[in-house]
Amino acid sequence: MPINPVQERQEQVASLVQKLGYNSLNPMQQAAVEGGLLEDQNFVVSSPTASGKTLVALMKTLSYLQNPSREGKKVVYVVPLRALAKEKFDQFEAKLTPLGYSIGLSTGDLDSQADTLALHDVLIVTSEKINSILIHSPALVEKIGLAVIDEVHLLDDEERGSTLEVVITKLLLGAVRLLLLSATIPNFDELTKWINGASVKSTYRPVKLRKGVAASALVLDDGVSRELGEKTKLAQVVSMALSENSGAGQAIIFVSTRRSAESVARELTPVVSKLLTVGQKQLCSDLSNKALKALSTPTVQCKNLSACVNGGIAFHHAGIEEKQRTIIEDGFKHSRCIKLIVATTTLAMGIDYPASWVIIRDYKRFSGDFMAPLPNLEIQQMLGRAGRPSYDKIGTGVIVCSDSSVREVQEKYFLGPLENIYSKLSNETALRFHCLALVASGYCNSFKSIYSFFGNTFFARQYGDAEKLFGKIDSIIMQLKEWDFVREKSDKLLATPVGKRVAQLYLDPLTGRQFVEFIEKHSKKPLGGKNTSAAFQLLFELSKALESRPLPTVNRKEEKDLWEELYSLMDDFADEPHALEQFKNAKIANAWANEETEEKILEGFNLPPGILHARMRNLEWLSYSLGELAYLLGATGVKQECRKLEKRVKYGVKEELLDLVSIRGIGRVRARKLFSSGIASSEQFNALSKDEVKKILGVAV
Repeated sequence: MPINPVQERQEQVASLVQKLGYNSLNPMQQAAVEGGLLEDQNFVVSSPTASGKTLVALMKTLSYLQNPSREGKKVVYVVPLRALAKEKFDQFEAKLTPLGYSIGLSTGDLDSQADTLALHDVLIVTSEKINSILIHSPALVEKIGLAVIDEVHLLDDEERGSTLEVVITKLLLGAVRLLLLSATIPNFDELTKWINGASVKSTYRPVKLRKGVAASALVLDDGVSRELGEKTKLAQVVSMALSENSGAGQAIIFVSTRRSAESVARELTPVVSKLLTVGQKQLCSDLSNKALKALSTPTVQCKNLSACVNGGIAFHHAGIEEKQRTIIEDGFKHSRCIKLIVATTTLAMGIDYPASWVIIRDYKRFSGDFMAPLPNLEIQQMLGRAGRPSYDKIGTGVIVCSDSSVREVQEKYFLGPLENIYSKLSNETALRFHCLALVASGYCNSFKSIYSFFGNTFFARQYGDAEKLFGKIDSIIMQLKEWDFVREKSDKLLATPVGKRVAQLYLDPLTGRQFVEFIEKHSKKPLGGKNTSAAFQLLFELSKALESRPLPTVNRKEEKDLWEELYSLMDDFADEPHALEQFKNAKIANAWANEETEEKILEGFNLPPGILHARMRNLEWLSYSLGELAYLLGATGVKQECRKLEKRVKYGVKEELLDLVSIRGIGRVRARKLFSSGIASSEQFNALSKDEVKKILGVAV
């Protein structure tokens, strides 16, 4: 009897759903299957936030892994942020590891040449990481059979969009099957045509969403209305939100700045703490202690976060350390004792936390010149997080505004259209890096092949062709040739060893040129001067790199003292537009590398811990990169100084402690204690007994 294709597909789907631990598909997922999700073709899914796209990705992934004809090829899952990568890793590991598949996570070192694809069936990566992997080893694209691209609407993002577009183009040209997952966007059909695939667009949400404004009154589109006090309206809205489901509701408030996130959280702590049960108060107390002890020395921010968490509330922004983020996530998503999170709008896509209510207090963001309304697509992404499947029957999204702005908000965000997404590949800074990387990796070896590559991009699909880019490409290649990063011979383009290394190090070629000039200047001349050390001179140079931005702000009260100090320290200082910010950045790093306490650095320079550590990680990478170029150019002295600085910045220690901090369990504080006790090397440490170590450090290591 012939096999019925429809019945066979139904059985395949039922088997996948069962293996993944689900009972059935929702309407969006069913539409995706019926639209050809599991066929051997490229596919686009456009649907609202929290509509079930993760199961779609899991089904496609498992279906591919079970295919006997895949010949050992791998699946890559591409996300925009590290925080989302970790979350997807946890989800995929939980579902696929019991089925015998290995899941990997690779988001870090952009100079890693390790073939992590060979170690796993599924690799979760950021777009920058997979691009770096393919720059180092272009042939690895042949080992990828399926790529799932999450949040693909971020092609429209000024910072990340161009890299995401180049990655997709490389995968497309490598005949990799693509599954693109997107928020609801008007021009999703352009994505479908670009990858020559099929698609499904759905408006399905597992939890119904109602929307409204909070001005002098809270007015929701389902007819709910309540008068609000001007000074207490946010607190009143929060109280309503947390009273949902017999007091089991949770909420997220989005604000525009880190400072606002912290101040609003502190203001609302008394409101939230009153609504906690006895059990929740105990859970929050435990999390509060963990938040306080997340760093070796609690900072002012740690103490503020701890106090807020103790009252059932947390603030969330780029300055929060990863350990603290984990604590917040545990309290909000798992134990659910944290009832409210106040987060910055810029971090909205990095928070995959569904809530009963989403409250947007600031629907405008500073654009550099003035406060501008956020795009509707971004606002809908935030509002779409309202409504917790399995917990809420309805989700509520509220935008806070003045009475005079109600009409503007309603017309733009409730009645207005969503914005199309557009390619950001014409950005000259991005184009400069990608042109060098394409030549350096061997993807392109002539002007013709570069034109052909960009002819396959989303930019070319949107604008009919890529000719608008060709003039920019020509001038960029000419500049790369002037810098001797690229050479042309017999109509062939080849990257020089330095040009290839700049691309592999993931540096902007402009930064690469800056570093090369610095190395050439100091290849024979020692670093440092009469009034400054070699380390500080390097830190100042690294702070000039484009990758060091955004630099710390300098207020007017600081300017005079910083100028005087700058001129007194730097012998050959050239007056540059951002010199004071660069100098301040170097001072922050210098304080860290000279063992100033974290608390003093954070208070003295007005920094949150997460920002300090992010800056140090960035300078560590830049120091490594400068050292790599120095090694290539034979500048031994510069290379050695960079290697020392790289480790000093990583561990926050003076040079004399570098050997000690290489010991597992020995950080900057313990290393200093050991050194002060006469233990100056790992060899001396290894000769100590456990009792001797405990006597010096107060703890066993």
